[in-house]
Amino acid sequence: MSEKVVWRKARKKPVIVEFRKVKGEVEKIWTREGMIYAFPETDFIIRGVEGEIYPIKKEIFYKTYEIIGEDKQE
Repeated sequence: MSEKVVWRKARKKPVIVEFRKVKGEVEKIWTREGMIYAFPETDFIIRGVEGEIYPIKKEIFYKTYEIIGEDKQE
């Protein structure tokens, strides 16, 4: 008899991260998982809650984060 899978709900905690645009045409980012490329047309670069740096697709960024502060246009 297999155990029934139960899906529960959770909400992402309100965490403030820093982000920036990609410098130049392509930027190499060293993450905990190794080197990843970030592209100015499609990515932002985030500094996470533990100081980790990683690229995030702009499409996912805008679905996940709300820009705070003065410059809300990116």
